[in-house]
Amino acid sequence: MRVATLMACALVLLTMTACKSTTPAIEADDVPETKSYVFKHEGIVRDVAIFDPRDIPDERLRPMVVVLHGGLGDDDDAVTLSFGKLNVLAAEDDFLVVYPNGVGGHWNDGRNVERYVSQREHINDVGFLSKLVDDLVEKQNVDAASVFFVGVSDGAMMAHRFACERTNELRAFAAVIGSMPYNVARRRSRCGKQPLSVLMINGSEDPIVPWDGGTVRFDDRDLGRVLPVERTFSFWSRHNGCGDIEISMIPDFAPNDGSRIERRRAIGCENDTKVELFVVRGAGHTWPSGWQYLPEHLVGPTSRDIDAAIAAWRFFQSTL
Repeated sequence: MRVATLMACALVLLTMTACKSTTPAIEADDVPETKSYVFKHEGIVRDVAIFDPRDIPDERLRPMVVVLHGGLGDDDDAVTLSFGKLNVLAAEDDFLVVYPNGVGGHWNDGRNVERYVSQREHINDVGFLSKLVDDLVEKQNVDAASVFFVGVSDGAMMAHRFACERTNELRAFAAVIGSMPYNVARRRSRCGKQPLSVLMINGSEDPIVPWDGGTVRFDDRDLGRVLPVERTFSFWSRHNGCGDIEISMIPDFAPNDGSRIERRRAIGCENDTKVELFVVRGAGHTWPSGWQYLPEHLVGPTSRDIDAAIAAWRFFQSTL
């Protein structure tokens, strides 16, 4: 596919595009299949995909991971980005994976981007996700105390907003290549007081969601403002009443990928919560060990030193 076509597909992207012709080939047997259903909230019907590893009814409660796709994406793109790794992990460890869809391919994450219908029309995505979680807790044998969110790009910003406004409804969340929207941080009085665990994974060379914060930008289009990554990390560290920060380097498992990962851990947090940041030095607006969905000159390279899906789930397990 020509670069011009790729850029057209990715325009206003904020991350995973809906350009199906660029989707990598994945064998059907490699990725456990999801099932779709619809969920109506405030008059809007949403498609939601679910991966349930249980073949037969089982009343035992289990965790749930809700995955929020990136801009112009959908549930299929969220699965493809990680090559279905969360579904594989769910089959191994018995948890439910849920892939809801935003409106018009985006979430109302608080950036107030007029070109996104979800933000222009003030779609109540916080309320939608809250009701969806309640419904699944009731009907799918989900432990209400073990609900986790994973968001990527737009979805990561939505995860920050949801965690701020509905703090008591999550045990933990992971935000990949997305920082806290400026308007969400500015209205921090809306945040709940309960501590919760947070994992952030950000590329230091992200050309779309800048490490140093400010305007999110793609193809010279301004797409709202976000806090710097380090300020977002500090936001959650303060929220959880954490103390010092421990810094270490993850082993360079893929020496040829041009990246190294620095791990920052806040210690002494309230209620034994955790706040961690993986600084993916040299990587861009990409999911570690995921699909390189656009050329490096557009979104930056992909690190292979960790798998973001595995990192998120292991982090969630550590909070149980």
